[in-house]
Amino acid sequence: MIPAPLTSFCDGCALKICSVCGLVQDRLREMGLREGACVEVVQNSEDLIVRLDGCRIGLRRDVAHNILAVPAST
Repeated sequence: MIPAPLTSFCDGCALKICSVCGLVQDRLREMGLREGACVEVVQNSEDLIVRLDGCRIGLRRDVAHNILAVPAST
């Protein structure tokens, strides 16, 4: 499957992160949003909320658009 931005997945989707780009990529990786990490989309609305290791992380849409992922089942 071709990786897509986090913003393209619906609530409840379990995902595996493939790449992290953009100006804040170092900060995102420090927070655990890095290649190979598994996340769940909690809410995809004006902002995007993901669950990572039991923590909820809120992301602006422009930031979330620079995180590419595939469904975790692939």
